[in-house]
Amino acid sequence: METGRSDIFAKLLKTGCVFVCLACFFTPLSTSLLGLFSGLAVLMWLLSGNFLKLPHILISYPSAAIALILFVLMCLALLYTPVEPLEALDTLKKYRELLLLPVMLSLLTGLKQYQKIAEHSFVAGCVILMLLSYGMFFEFIPEQRYGHSLVFHITHSFFMAVLSFWALHRAVSAQRLRYFWLFVFLAAVVNIFYIAPGRTGMFVFVFLTVLFLIQRFTLIQCLFGLLVFCTVLTLFYFTSNNFSGRIHEVVKEIKAYEQDKSITSIGQRFDWWLTSFELIKKKPVLGYGTGSFSSIYEQTTKTTRIKSMDNPHNEYLFITFQFGVIGLFLFLLIFLLQFIASRSLPTKKGMLLQGVLVAMLSGSLMNSLLFDSQQGHFYLLMSATLMTMTLPKSRESS
Repeated sequence: METGRSDIFAKLLKTGCVFVCLACFFTPLSTSLLGLFSGLAVLMWLLSGNFLKLPHILISYPSAAIALILFVLMCLALLYTPVEPLEALDTLKKYRELLLLPVMLSLLTGLKQYQKIAEHSFVAGCVILMLLSYGMFFEFIPEQRYGHSLVFHITHSFFMAVLSFWALHRAVSAQRLRYFWLFVFLAAVVNIFYIAPGRTGMFVFVFLTVLFLIQRFTLIQCLFGLLVFCTVLTLFYFTSNNFSGRIHEVVKEIKAYEQDKSITSIGQRFDWWLTSFELIKKKPVLGYGTGSFSSIYEQTTKTTRIKSMDNPHNEYLFITFQFGVIGLFLFLLIFLLQFIASRSLPTKKGMLLQGVLVAMLSGSLMNSLLFDSQQGHFYLLMSATLMTMTLPKSRESS
């Protein structure tokens, strides 16, 4: 009887891991399916009794404990937010990804086959997103959104930058399919600079490329690599109207910026950031509470031309605004602990985890990525997947 019950729990656990893999696959493709399979994975986590491992997981992975503490702080911030409970809960719900970190670590720890499948599933989803983008660009299939993609152009370009980083590492490390991954890398880069209009992806790509050079080469080689990289970017600038046009827009919008009077994309970001910073100085420790940004911001800027927004398009300011410097400290501490954890992983997996962290940290300068569903889920799902790959150094694999 006891054996039969154990078999059922084991099957539920494996089913949960399958749902994790499906969630990883749909992360770059569909918010609804991503949410569905993430929810089913959590359900299997509960039904399998795997939640009993939670204390051990929190001890083994300190970043998961800090993520849980940060979410608790967000819940406590409901007590002093000035907005209606439903509005505040709607914002809190978008940070539920923080709870996924300990859950996914609990599900995947010790199950090597599902760890690999989860990683491959995410990469496969990114490749499909890229192929669909090319299909829309060449008009083989109807265009779904601005920017030749199934998803928002900022989201699309972000995932293309991540795909290029992943593919480049695979091209360097793979004993087989090296040319395939080199082709994927080149296709992703072309997509970023010649097809997708998202500047966030271009921005993140630069950081990830610099990280790749640091990870793979000596100091002298890095300097030479940076010189080559700058040359390639210059080539892109003179051959891609998409890239040069976006750069010209940035320069033009910065030159034309007037505080409280700008209606451009960059100008509005400057207004959101400056106003957020001034408001943060009034309540620096605990912030204004969960979901408070839109309401407080609208009251402050109602006599100006600044556009109302539900977030300042900067995750650091957004978290500090709502939860103060305590929230920002916890947020950055999660990344620091994960970076430290990356040092004990097999070399390639540690490099990929560092790529996940750098992509989120750099992208969060221009957007509220943890608040955004797809990028937030990507961060928690893939960091959990990679952190569980703690193989002995003597058994490192690509």
